[in-house]
Amino acid sequence: NVTWNPHSCGRKIGRSSKTSLGGFHSHVLYGITPVEVLKNHHNECQRNKDLNPYLAIPHVRDMLIKPSERESMKSAWDDAVKFLSAQESRVRVESQRIAGEDFEVWRLLHHSTPGSPSSPSGSNVKQGKVWQGTAFENFTTAVNPPLISPTPCLKIRNMFEPVMETQDQWHVFIQDAILEKCTEKEAAIVHISVDKASNEGCVYVKCANHRSSGAAFRAIHGCWFDGRLVTVKFLTLKRYHQRFPESVEAKEHLKASGMSSSTIPKLESAPVNESDSDSDS
Repeated sequence: NVTWNPHSCGRKIGRSSKTSLGGFHSHVLYGITPVEVLKNHHNECQRNKDLNPYLAIPHVRDMLIKPSERESMKSAWDDAVKFLSAQESRVRVESQRIAGEDFEVWRLLHHSTPGSPSSPSGSNVKQGKVWQGTAFENFTTAVNPPLISPTPCLKIRNMFEPVMETQDQWHVFIQDAILEKCTEKEAAIVHISVDKASNEGCVYVKCANHRSSGAAFRAIHGCWFDGRLVTVKFLTLKRYHQRFPESVEAKEHLKASGMSSSTIPKLESAPVNESDSDSDS
């Protein structure tokens, strides 16, 4: 039986915790809570004024729980919704019409840490699809990644939404975003495939070796890309080769095509506030 622990709703919980959000345990995306989803959406709204300042409650659920697990986690999720709606002062429940249907939505009323590491938009970054920071203040503590990567192959989820991708060669942009991010961390990729029909926004990657797959995992897992939380898991080499036979002989290190603009935000130096610099003296 799954139980709901209300005290975990506003903080990160490690993967091995027995008191993770809503009793979801390992089913949560490594400790990402509904409040954190709302905080990151709030930050995204500050950059993009066309976004609605609220999220439909079912949409938040879909961001946190895999489709195959939603039925088994229904009771725990219902408890989480009840607790947040009744007890979380930072969250207001409203009724909004979205795409012709009425939904209950959550709106974040206050977010006071726009510069925190877990915020995807706490820095001054350019518009467009870019990597937006990490959801974890301490990756090692939150995720507990393996010391030695078990396989050179990865499955990356939530890089895109198929129905939203209408441009020609959009999948090349997704590939480039991953290649650019991994190259930055010296992770060599020899094969990459975007599953353009995937409802989970999946991309499959084979790295040159185990060291590179570990570096790629640490570079991408738990990062925000285009307002979506990206997650990564390891795939066995045998399963990867079964799905992509052409990857068996792949050895050349891939580079971004150069067709896309950079997805790594260039941060602008913030001006020094003299009053802040003197505050400790």
